Amino acid sequence: MHQFSGLVMRLQSLVVVMLISCLAAGCAGTDVDNAEQALGCTYAEASNYNNSASIDDGSCVYQQPVAPVLGCMYTDALNHNPSATEDDGSCRYPVVDDPIPGCTYSNAYNYDIIATEDDGSCIYDTDGDGIIDDFEESGCTDANANNHNSSSTDDDGSCDYDDDDDGVYDWAEVEGCLDTNATNYDASASDSNQTMCEYPYVMTLGDLQTILSDPESSVGRFLDNLANVTAFIKVVTVLESTDEEGMDSDSNANTTGIEIIIGHDPINEVVYEGIVLRFLGDISMEQTTVQGPDGINYRIGSSSSGSWYYARDEVYQYENPFAEEEEDDEGGAPSEDEEDDEEDPCKTFFESDSPIDWTDNWTLTHDGGINIAEGKNDTQSLHLRLELEGSPPAFRMLEISQIDGMNRCAIEILDPSEFTTVLKDGTRGIAVDSDLPRTSMTMKIENEVQEESDSTKTWSAELSDEHFEEVNLTEIVMRVYAGEEESEEGEGEGAVITDMILSEQTSTFTDQCFQWTLSWSDNDNDGYTSAGDAYTVTRTEKVIDSCPDDDEYRNKDFQVVFYDLWADMPTGGVFTPGFGYIAAISALLASSIFAGRRD
Repeated sequence: MHQFSGLVMRLQSLVVVMLISCLAAGCAGTDVDNAEQALGCTYAEASNYNNSASIDDGSCVYQQPVAPVLGCMYTDALNHNPSATEDDGSCRYPVVDDPIPGCTYSNAYNYDIIATEDDGSCIYDTDGDGIIDDFEESGCTDANANNHNSSSTDDDGSCDYDDDDDGVYDWAEVEGCLDTNATNYDASASDSNQTMCEYPYVMTLGDLQTILSDPESSVGRFLDNLANVTAFIKVVTVLESTDEEGMDSDSNANTTGIEIIIGHDPINEVVYEGIVLRFLGDISMEQTTVQGPDGINYRIGSSSSGSWYYARDEVYQYENPFAEEEEDDEGGAPSEDEEDDEEDPCKTFFESDSPIDWTDNWTLTHDGGINIAEGKNDTQSLHLRLELEGSPPAFRMLEISQIDGMNRCAIEILDPSEFTTVLKDGTRGIAVDSDLPRTSMTMKIENEVQEESDSTKTWSAELSDEHFEEVNLTEIVMRVYAGEEESEEGEGEGAVITDMILSEQTSTFTDQCFQWTLSWSDNDNDGYTSAGDAYTVTRTEKVIDSCPDDDEYRNKDFQVVFYDLWADMPTGGVFTPGFGYIAAISALLASSIFAGRRD
């Protein structure tokens, strides 16, 4: 250090001498500046190295070296120091325990949760039945099988369940009658059970005589058996026309036929009526009615050509179509309609004193559990076919046809499943569908009268005993039209002169020529359209400001029309004009056929 200070002092002295010499010699200021700039640190490794200095002035400064950070530099050591730059040998490492041998596989039967090294000792129980695989014994383990092995621990699917080796497992065996001569022969049965076989009852002539001679037999009173169950019957009458004009028809037959299907569900009090009228063989009209507490369904036309509609009967009264009618005051004497129908061959058969002698001979056959009795009545040129089913035999069908002719009548009990549906409670029955398009009620009117005097005209009529749709009077409007009635779309030449809701009972209206008085008589005072209710419409000439005789309005054709507000259409429903009358005739025909059982 003293050497360095001496050097500096010598350099400073040298500089002073140079400056003095320069000044003595007359040096300029520039030369002095150059001499000062020649001094500096000439060592490149110094932090203040001056590359323009030519004379080192001993001012060099050197950077002091960074002190190392001692510590453990090995990452797997417990005391690893990530900041250390020089390992000092202080590293410490964890102590490794001795391994614990055992089964380390968790799906093994003897899995050891604390083992750290597998020693190959694992054993397995694949099916988890507590028996290790090495000791399992394969076989049939089901005690219900024919080849059950009580020593087997592992079921191998070899169990045999076909004890009789007929190719059908015991659990799939179906016991039944395999005798083809039996009525209950079951082709699907795999195990024969002779005790289950039932053999057909074959009716003898003596059996038939007993049946036909018994007034309480299933034939004489077959409808009584249907009164309390869901049942359907079909009645058919075909008559050959003698009208010569009918022979000129292009139709395929010269006959007129009536087919009636009557059914009921007595539990839900629903009645089914279907009527088919056939004219000259191939011209037909059809109507079907289903009536119950929920309303009425109508269909005009067949199932393929007709549409169903919904109407209502707010005071529905169920009448069992198969219940026996009470005799009249005359002790059951035939009515006028019955007397007119005495030539009906079905009716004459039922009313015969000895039906067994009605034919000249009988032929008995049997087909699939049905006993068929056929006979001829040569006197009346008629052929009879009677079908009975079961034991004791129950009536199924009666058909009487004209020999070598087209006239025919038939009564047949039908299968209810063809007409019934599954109801909400799961049972089968007839149901009324209230979601169908609405149709109006039918006003069955009789005794229509138009009376006219010099200044007054009156229209009147009443609901007949056949009227059954009892509808609230607030839903029916009576209207008077001048000219043609309006169409459903509101078009047409007619115009409404006045109207009245039937519940109003009476109303008046005056136009340019007349004073109108409308009235409705609710004779039973129940607030519904009922048989016996009546209407009157009176038109009276105005006394004051009367219109002239040639007034066009006074000569119009005035009509009384009823309109159903609920259905938004005139009353009359979907009925074909005149169909109600034909239906009534058909009902009389049906009742005349059944009359014999009620005498």
